Amino acid sequence: MPTVDLPRSADAIVSLDGDRPRRLRRAVELAAQGVAPTLVVVRGEAVAPELLTARGLPFEVLSVVPEPSTTRGEARAVARLASERDWRRILVVTSSYHIPRARLIFRRSLVCEPAFVSAGCRRRRLPIDLGWEVAKFILACTLRRDP
Repeated sequence: MPTVDLPRSADAIVSLDGDRPRRLRRAVELAAQGVAPTLVVVRGEAVAPELLTARGLPFEVLSVVPEPSTTRGEARAVARLASERDWRRILVVTSSYHIPRARLIFRRSLVCEPAFVSAGCRRRRLPIDLGWEVAKFILACTLRRDP
């Protein structure tokens, strides 16, 4: 399993798209525990519109729509938001098999410190997801090296 970071205080929690509702559920749990004052949901309008309009939450909810619709696009969108808001540390919530590639891509894009928290993964799909992830990781290390 990949190295994960312990959830500790941050400026924002980012729930990456995919593996719904597992990633979003874990991100909301962390935000409700007070780990960060802001929760960023990738494609929030589509995946959790009720969260964006909810009142009385102990955290702010933002939505970003990445271009392109890839992990690299997500990293770029979050990097812009982090720069605008002067964030120093963010927690990125994703599936356990996705952490190594997400860590590589986000570190290339961000000026703040990213930490990565696992939302687990679906065991039945793990061989398929892991196979795709290895191929995408090789691509990120070779042909798609720019942030």
